[in-house]
Amino acid sequence: MLVIAAWAHVPALAAHGLPGNGCLEEANTSVQSPKGAFHTGTYRNLFHEYLGIPQAETTERIQQLWHHFFEDEKNKVYFEAEDGTAYIYDTGSRDVRTEGMSYGMMICVQLNKQAEFDKIWRWAQKHMHYTTGKWKGYFAWQCKTNGEKIGGEPSCATDGEAYFITALFFASHRWGNNGAINYEAEAQRILKDVMSKDGSSGVYNMFDHDSKLITFVPAEENRHFTDPSYNLPAFFELWARWSDTNQDFWLQTAQASRDLLAKASHPETGLFPDYSTFEGRPHQPTWKTDYDARRYQFDAIRCAMNIGMDAHWFGTDLPRQKEMMTRLLKFFQKDGYTHAQFNVDGTGASGNYTEGMAGANAVGCFALDNTNLIRENLERLWNTPPPTGVFRYYTGMVYMLSMLHVTGHFRIYAPAQEGK
Repeated sequence: MLVIAAWAHVPALAAHGLPGNGCLEEANTSVQSPKGAFHTGTYRNLFHEYLGIPQAETTERIQQLWHHFFEDEKNKVYFEAEDGTAYIYDTGSRDVRTEGMSYGMMICVQLNKQAEFDKIWRWAQKHMHYTTGKWKGYFAWQCKTNGEKIGGEPSCATDGEAYFITALFFASHRWGNNGAINYEAEAQRILKDVMSKDGSSGVYNMFDHDSKLITFVPAEENRHFTDPSYNLPAFFELWARWSDTNQDFWLQTAQASRDLLAKASHPETGLFPDYSTFEGRPHQPTWKTDYDARRYQFDAIRCAMNIGMDAHWFGTDLPRQKEMMTRLLKFFQKDGYTHAQFNVDGTGASGNYTEGMAGANAVGCFALDNTNLIRENLERLWNTPPPTGVFRYYTGMVYMLSMLHVTGHFRIYAPAQEGK
């Protein structure tokens, strides 16, 4: 495998040419099918489709990113423990989080890295998974690298559960369940446990019963609001098909999430808040003192990735998704792709546009039909090197997930009798 020593050495996009100049090889420039990739089995490579970059080159880029984040001693976030398990390390906070662990598993199943997938899952099971007590079925969202849970009463962050469940389903359908881990059984067990709480112990179901929305944390005041970036309609659409419990409820969650994202997107800027009410209004919990979660900040960058994934896979909400992504990407275009945080009305700009934002916004292009805006964001992502340094973990994981989406490597692995 060729690994580029310095990302600056990657050729400029002009060397590849654009569609129509003879450099495009078998590119599909057709508009997204309303049926989506789940039904058609066609996963679009936007770099190839809009920028004419050869398929082999985009595949090589994904291989380079695997090396960067999982093998390179200087830049990796994947570390193996002495007991044969492994964890994804938050290099900035110096801990291990369910967010990163579940992202790591999703990356592994997409790239057919079963050994690494199993090691990460075993670490999460051993140190994060509550098997008894009021939190049974959930995962402690933050641990030390030795597995010790952090916090007086550790609880969960439900985006981790969402990615764990979906990654396990994909593993089941890609690798089968006859090996050391029955992935299907693990996914079904979590889905059942997190929706079997009566609240008597202070812990509630992962989804709010009335709104059908994923809660921020299923306890105390945190169960009364959501995080827009936790809303993953494409994942919930799959759960409705594959779960053996609560099927009627799961059938309602995907559309509820689509509606929430549409409500949370500012009508002029397209920006999303980090936290919102179930009605989509920006929300600041009483305990939150480190920053203003009503702003577009750290979590919110993932909303574009969630919307683009849903547009690509199912395509059932394209008119609204196109409006949201057009507003959002035109806002960043106007800002010159300069800042990272804003009030949702676009004021109060701060921070620097990140690698993760470049990635997530490029995934949002699956919902667009503005060719120039699509090309601009794709070119920006292609020429953005993966993050290095102390704070490479979060923005790096969003960046890599986004690159998998945009290159057509992020796919649904469904039962043999379903989908394509």
